[in-house]
Amino acid sequence: MSEPVGVVGVGWVGLVTAACFASRGHEVWAMDVDEAKVERLAAGEVDIHEPGLAELVAANADRLHFTASMGELLAGARLLFCCVDTPPTYSGDADLSRVRAVVERLPEGSEHALVMKSTVPSGTGAAIRRDMPGLAYVSCPEFLKEGSAVDDFLNPDRVVIGADGGAEWAADAVADLYEPLGGELVRTDVASAEMIKLASNAYLATKISFINEIANVCEEVGADVTEVARGMGLDERIGGAFLKAGIGYGGSCLPGGETVLVRRDRELGPARLDELFGRFAREAGAGLDDGVVRPENLAVLARADDGSLRWSPVQALTSRPYEGEIVEVRTAAGAGLSTTPDHPFAVIDPGDQSAPARVRLAGALTTGDWLPIVTSEVEQPAAAVPAPSSRGCGNRPEEPVGAISRDAVRRGVRGTSAVRVASVTRRPFSGRVFSLEIPAPHQFVATGGLVTHNCFPKDVSALKQLAGNSGYHFQLLNSVIEVNELQKRRVIGKLTKHLGALAGKRIALLGLAFKPHTDDMREASSLVLSARLQGEGAEVVAYDPVAEAAAAA
Repeated sequence: MSEPVGVVGVGWVGLVTAACFASRGHEVWAMDVDEAKVERLAAGEVDIHEPGLAELVAANADRLHFTASMGELLAGARLLFCCVDTPPTYSGDADLSRVRAVVERLPEGSEHALVMKSTVPSGTGAAIRRDMPGLAYVSCPEFLKEGSAVDDFLNPDRVVIGADGGAEWAADAVADLYEPLGGELVRTDVASAEMIKLASNAYLATKISFINEIANVCEEVGADVTEVARGMGLDERIGGAFLKAGIGYGGSCLPGGETVLVRRDRELGPARLDELFGRFAREAGAGLDDGVVRPENLAVLARADDGSLRWSPVQALTSRPYEGEIVEVRTAAGAGLSTTPDHPFAVIDPGDQSAPARVRLAGALTTGDWLPIVTSEVEQPAAAVPAPSSRGCGNRPEEPVGAISRDAVRRGVRGTSAVRVASVTRRPFSGRVFSLEIPAPHQFVATGGLVTHNCFPKDVSALKQLAGNSGYHFQLLNSVIEVNELQKRRVIGKLTKHLGALAGKRIALLGLAFKPHTDDMREASSLVLSARLQGEGAEVVAYDPVAEAAAAA
């Protein structure tokens, strides 16, 4: 009899895992806290664009059991594959709140095994085992590529299985699941398995930054970087994967003059981000170049998904140098906020403000978007929230907020309301930018009461931060990050060199998603490039056969 499989979290990784195991003849129980998603999947509706996935779900519907019940999941399978999201924080740490929520729902002395597919830092498994010593824990990181995930799962090049003492039975069971797929089974300890995932992604980022630097040299000496990469890739010691020059990967922040409302002990008040970082850097004996400080007992006013206000602990304050474009977002209530073009904003539905916010980059905001804004007072011991009382320019108010039409502001019921974006402009900037990191849902109140989102990094930052937490200065990854930032600034210069001034020119982007054949716009280079082109006055038209709807959303 084949081993039943449980999957927790039916997003991209979870659904691919569930469907592929079902296609191999296993009964699969797939659990998600989103009841609406569970109902759609149970009805055969797959809203994730991944080649072959919808067909696989349909073909194996009799073996796929979707549920919102943890009890039903536990009754159906002993191997529980944890596939919940662990979004990276700007400081490089992973947000493990969803993982912790899964662990907390497992019964004490559980006879089940937790198989971790989610991307987590090295040390997560050890921490979970300390909290639940009776739980069998296996690290089995995923190496799927968007656009080919089904084929990657069913034809893996390797499967990493990490387990420590007491979990051998679970590791053997996981190995039995994957052995028929034919990939090499890498049996190791938990910490090493966790590290393999981070190190692999960081190495790929290193290759991207390396070939981008080679491309810059090629341009100066008249060489063709495509030919150079082809010649390099034929060397079996190097390989051709990830040797394609591009514009780099993501990163974002706010200028130091933007403010947040913070509380520490009995102190409460607005604080500039640059002054806040400087204060805690001095307390820690650090400088601006250190990039990250971890304040003690500091909270910031934040927004929950249902629109209510709360004090959220600040996990990290961050700073980095930045030269490029700044986006100034102004709202119909007069409040404004300046960020880098690829900084994420929380965009809400004015008609249903308790629904989870969507994330949209600053450079992609339009006058049709609605942002959360504070319109009530914070609970004691806090003072009134510095929300805008009027709209206008400088000290010249034109109209009280209460008199603004519903086309500009929609009142909420839990402390925040929805305000319409009135304008999005751009200006050049050179200096340091700052941010802070808080737990999910990562929405903090900034200048003028506007709510914004934490920044997004890549796994290279996660590995850099992991090394820093251990007292090791990872000089190579620092250089990789620096090269990436420079590459994003160079791309406009290269276009200008060949086309002249970009103002008034019509430029096409062919391909929008992060990976081909998907609709995933997270960290997509097209968003960065589009924002920068528009900042130069160019008209941007774009095409993607799959991701156009997601890009416009």
